[in-house]
Amino acid sequence: MTFLALPLFNMSQNADCPTCQRLQAESKAVQSKAEEAWARIVALKAKLLRGRRETAPLLDQGHGPPIRNGRSIGTREVVFIFLVFFLSRVVIFSAMTVSPRFITRPTGPNFWDLGTPVLRPLFRWDAGWYLRIAEKGYSYNGNPRQQQTIAFFPLYPLTCRLCRAVTGISIPLCAVLLSNLAFLVGLAALYALITWEIGSDVARSATLLLAFFPASLFFSTMYPESFLLAFSVLAYAAFRKQRFVQGGIWAGLASATRAPGILLFVPLVLEGFPCLKERRMRWHVIAAGLLAASGLGGFMLYQWIAFGDPLVSFKVQQHALGWRGELALPFKRIAEVYGDIFRGQHAPAPFDILFAVMFIALACTLPSHLPRSYALYTILGVALPLFAQNNTGGLTRYVNVLFPGFMALGIIGRNSRSIPWVCLAFFIVVLVYFSMRFAQWRWVG
Repeated sequence: MTFLALPLFNMSQNADCPTCQRLQAESKAVQSKAEEAWARIVALKAKLLRGRRETAPLLDQGHGPPIRNGRSIGTREVVFIFLVFFLSRVVIFSAMTVSPRFITRPTGPNFWDLGTPVLRPLFRWDAGWYLRIAEKGYSYNGNPRQQQTIAFFPLYPLTCRLCRAVTGISIPLCAVLLSNLAFLVGLAALYALITWEIGSDVARSATLLLAFFPASLFFSTMYPESFLLAFSVLAYAAFRKQRFVQGGIWAGLASATRAPGILLFVPLVLEGFPCLKERRMRWHVIAAGLLAASGLGGFMLYQWIAFGDPLVSFKVQQHALGWRGELALPFKRIAEVYGDIFRGQHAPAPFDILFAVMFIALACTLPSHLPRSYALYTILGVALPLFAQNNTGGLTRYVNVLFPGFMALGIIGRNSRSIPWVCLAFFIVVLVYFSMRFAQWRWVG
């Protein structure tokens, strides 16, 4: 505003001139008004900035796309993710390699070995079913009381088959490469989501704990866990940012990978319902719902066309010998199994109950830091397998993909730096134990 003072300085030399006095008075008035206008601009700018900060929580509650100030992933973060991925896989493969020295392998015709020695420890239990689907496709003899391939969801084994057709390498090698690649994508997507939601410090803790979680060995075997993790995180991130169609695609892929993928309707409904008032967003939400159901719906349609019953997969899971389950209240089932957890080869049952209870407790801490959908998604993810099976076996593997639980551990680590390190040490010890058991045909999950 100093340029307005220059004429006043010059005119002050002719103060006796009436015209100069009038111009000087007008100049002072203009200067005063300009200073007042400038003050109003500064005040308005401050008000707008304050209004944006006050509006951000409202936007997070569904009144528009959420506002976040999280820093994007840079070179240091990429190096961290690769390092965590690599070190966790080294721990798993090393434990599997030395497992014959510590754990005795059971004998019997059901305990088979893969032809490739290097990959052999990674192909145990359900990996055989996925390998059979990838090589020969589905089959069903009409008897739901017999274990059959139709009980398993199609996306993962069919992707392995497609990989073999495109690259020419063996299906087992395709499976291991795809599983590890999907896990790496899942780690990166989770790091980005947590950084956007909370901050990079929590993201580092959460991804580190996930990579060394005892059941993370399944992310490198011929199991669909890594696909489900990657699709779930990508879908959740898209729904949180109100990119509903994109999220619906990822959710549809998740529901074609494993049954828990259908739980992604939780964030879709909670994030999409407030947007139904807007016509344009309404159709995006509806399209996302149809896409999210397309994976499971497509698998049921295939069963109906091929076998005459869209529920064959679920009937085999419920009635086949060895898989037989019955509907029951989840927490009642935990109480019933607790007194019998140390029998036979199902020795990891104490860990199954421990991690199930731990993830429920962690879910209860989430609503004070994150939207309620994270907590609800985690609790339903723990409860779903308990509704449909007659024991708690495999719960550690099921909670392995419930990433909000690891977010909660990262948040707790902000206030108590020792907790993540204690959890990490405990996870690594159990991860080594689980990896050795799995490689020697001992039940893990």
